[in-house]
Amino acid sequence: MLCMEVLPMDPRSARRSIAAPKPRPARAITLAVPLIGLALAASALAQPGARGYVDMVYVPQTGKVLLFGGQASPNPPYPALGGTWWWDPADGSWTEVTGDPQPSPRSAGHLELHAPSGTVVHFGGGDSDGSGFNILSETWAFDPIAETWTLLEFEGPTPQAEIGEMFAYHEAADVFVLFGGFTLNGFQYVNPTWHLDLDARAWTQVEPTTPPRGRNYNAFAYDPANEVLVMSGGVEEGQDETWTYDPRGPSWTLVERREGTSEVPYARFVWDPDAATLVRIGGLGTAAAPIWAFDLAENGWSEVMAAGVAPHVSRHAATAVPGLGVVVYGGLPNGESAFTEAIWVVDVAAGTWEAR
Repeated sequence: MLCMEVLPMDPRSARRSIAAPKPRPARAITLAVPLIGLALAASALAQPGARGYVDMVYVPQTGKVLLFGGQASPNPPYPALGGTWWWDPADGSWTEVTGDPQPSPRSAGHLELHAPSGTVVHFGGGDSDGSGFNILSETWAFDPIAETWTLLEFEGPTPQAEIGEMFAYHEAADVFVLFGGFTLNGFQYVNPTWHLDLDARAWTQVEPTTPPRGRNYNAFAYDPANEVLVMSGGVEEGQDETWTYDPRGPSWTLVERREGTSEVPYARFVWDPDAATLVRIGGLGTAAAPIWAFDLAENGWSEVMAAGVAPHVSRHAATAVPGLGVVVYGGLPNGESAFTEAIWVVDVAAGTWEAR
């Protein structure tokens, strides 16, 4: 997917190279209290920090948002980040999950919720060793109640993670779907479609009808009203396209190719249950905007004009929190050269933006 600057997760970069006096005892006891207070205050102020190529997902069983990984800077040496974090929408606080094992630091991985069990699945991503980008084709599962990560093992074939592939959960079919990406093996876009059945602990490559051309960094999310996955963004040097995918076919369907537009990489698709619509946040290109709503039944896009200062970012994370709105975290604001640690909330139904 075309990018405005050279980043490790951009195919173009892959092509190029890829003596204070001792206190008395009574004072020592007195001083211990503020020290404890300072430690508690520091803990309360802990947060993930600025990052891009990050993902997060709302977990209903906890009422919180889970965040993992990312990248510290869009500039060399492109340091990957680790860390598992909870964000509490009730008070805006961050809490780090510190137990082991955890996935190693990585950027551009995917977090998706398995609705029946509440398990969060992480797939893909990678890190930079200074001389190139290392792809990590691991599948991890996170138990949000026990707060434990498990590296999953499979007896059968498994997919190779690629740069910027799409990954989402289809609730009606109870499978995770993996599509596309840019491979460093041959430096080309690819278009395989894989299904992950978490209960059966199995990956399966499928041969759907009319698959799209290879692409990466498209927005990809489940539309529960129509029971399909929706992908938008398009191909490199192409137009903004919208596709649907039903794993029960399996079948891909081209819904729309927006004439006169450019591709829109690095956006995020989120189903907003309060507004009952798919929401696309940010991205790059002529058809990008802070926020668009997509109605599959009407086959139409509409720009959401929300009051407040709307961030225009890419390489960010986004998820919907029922009763609150769509939460947007981090990424690269347009025209800037550093990732942000800002949090925004857009209430699509009310038409308002709020910085948290």
